[in-house]
Amino acid sequence: MQRKYVMVSFIAFCCVMAGAVLVARETKGEEFKALCRGVVQGETARTAIGDGEIKSFRVDGDGLSRSSGLPLECGARAKDRSRYVTFSVGSSEFSSQVLDQTLHDNLFIGDISSPLGAKWPGTLTLESPGIAHATVVLKCSSGRQDYLLLNIKSLFSDTDTDFSESKDERLRLAQAAASMSKEADKRWNCGAQLGKEIHKAPADPLRSHPEPLSEATGTCRSMRQLAPAAKKWGITRAIGSAAVEEAPTQDCLLVNDEGKKVYRLSTLSGPLAQGYRYSSGVLGKVNGKAGRSEQSSGWAWASAKCPEGQPSALFTAASMRIGDEDRLEVSPAFERDLLKAFGSDMAALHGCGNPSLP
Repeated sequence: MQRKYVMVSFIAFCCVMAGAVLVARETKGEEFKALCRGVVQGETARTAIGDGEIKSFRVDGDGLSRSSGLPLECGARAKDRSRYVTFSVGSSEFSSQVLDQTLHDNLFIGDISSPLGAKWPGTLTLESPGIAHATVVLKCSSGRQDYLLLNIKSLFSDTDTDFSESKDERLRLAQAAASMSKEADKRWNCGAQLGKEIHKAPADPLRSHPEPLSEATGTCRSMRQLAPAAKKWGITRAIGSAAVEEAPTQDCLLVNDEGKKVYRLSTLSGPLAQGYRYSSGVLGKVNGKAGRSEQSSGWAWASAKCPEGQPSALFTAASMRIGDEDRLEVSPAFERDLLKAFGSDMAALHGCGNPSLP
């Protein structure tokens, strides 16, 4: 009986060892080859895409980097083609492209961002239920670059998965952006101030219930003081996100008493503010420190000087273009009050001076 037990144990041990060898061979056969010159390691790709075999694919502009090695763009997908992910990294000259990727070239729509969290200088933007972007802006203290701008675009294909409904998917994308940022920081000797481990999914502000303007919080908190005056224009509620100094973009949506989003207040800081000013692709042009559109109402901007040689922060107020006949037109005085309240609060948050107003 004892001999039989020993024999069974030996056979079981052999099976376990054979299985371990088989797993090792399969893992080795699926070894991930780093992308974007080593910036996208296996950990980053698997965090963004999930378990299973990963395939790389070429994207527009792949291989067209300059002597500095920037910008870089590469792609990876799940073997079953259920998810496609594009990874991008560039210098401050890449800012206009990042604005386009994250929809911040058009500040008249409601696709606002929320902070990545955990002190990371980045945001998450939902382009649609199946498309999301995680963007990080690293300010370098060493190396040849002043900034590194990173963006990960994740797209679901033929699946019911929804970024807006799935906290897990938003968390996965945020963690992938953090992982990629760490590798980029090392690759270009950036010496940036990095965030901590991300354990909580970034919020989806568009799924948040609008708050009464008199009780607004986060990026909309400055609107509380304007609640009485805003009623004249039918503005009674607001949708915002957490107000954190490290977020490179911040927004507040103003909502009327019919539940329609009618005005968007936005902040762009660092290279994204500079990129917006000089981009030819943005819908709302800005000239000088402050101003207002001469062609039509519903577009005004302000700016504030920021410390340590950073570009001036940009603050905008835009009447959302649901349709020309539906656009809310407020008085120049009230539009200025919106910029003053929002811009002053966001400027102080980022350590910038008082904003110049139109």
